[in-house]
Amino acid sequence: MNQFRSMLLCIACCGCVSSGVSVEQHGSMRDALRLGHTESRITFEEVLKRPNAIAVGALTGLEGEVTIFDGNVFVATTTDGVNSTTRQNQTKNGSATLLTLAYVSRWVEESMPAAMSLEDAIVETAKSHGIDTEKPFPFSIVGIAKRYELHVINGFCPIATPSLPPEDQPWRQHGETTPLRVVGFYARGQEGVMTHHGSNTHMHAIIGSGEDATTGHLDSIVLAPGSTISVARVR
Repeated sequence: MNQFRSMLLCIACCGCVSSGVSVEQHGSMRDALRLGHTESRITFEEVLKRPNAIAVGALTGLEGEVTIFDGNVFVATTTDGVNSTTRQNQTKNGSATLLTLAYVSRWVEESMPAAMSLEDAIVETAKSHGIDTEKPFPFSIVGIAKRYELHVINGFCPIATPSLPPEDQPWRQHGETTPLRVVGFYARGQEGVMTHHGSNTHMHAIIGSGEDATTGHLDSIVLAPGSTISVARVR
């Protein structure tokens, strides 16, 4: 009888979905970007106490953007909205006021589904690997951007506060036919917390590597065919 019950449990679990990995939220879009509560909420040293971190967010004081992938920290800042500097793994005394964070030890990669929107492709891939898409989950995409737009925040959010004076404007970059990595989270029903209003995703890009790396918040992206998407391996 016990063996029969064990077999039934195994069959049931093999077909079930998982939330994938636990996603932490430090601060919220509304608090940090609209209400101006930009104090430090988590340090990079705290983030890196565990391996395999993936995260996107904004620095304390909204002084720039932070992108973390596989435990590597990319910090982008601008002082004038004209130039931007990205530093890698210089984490001493660094902290974030807004950070969506997870730890992924194993990824599964496959080709991006074709003939659907980016959000639909992310959801379809996650579902096919047993992830519960009603809960937030991280993902990563590697490919060629047919075109993209990104920004690096400069003390104020250009989405929450579109009419900024020149000295507070973010640094912006756009391009075409550009190899990059997208680092992001899908979070349905988390508008104002993990995502901007009108979106189920919060995505950053990493372009280039080493001293030539650039990172920032993705405002828009169109990917070329042949891109690959990775989600957490949960089964």
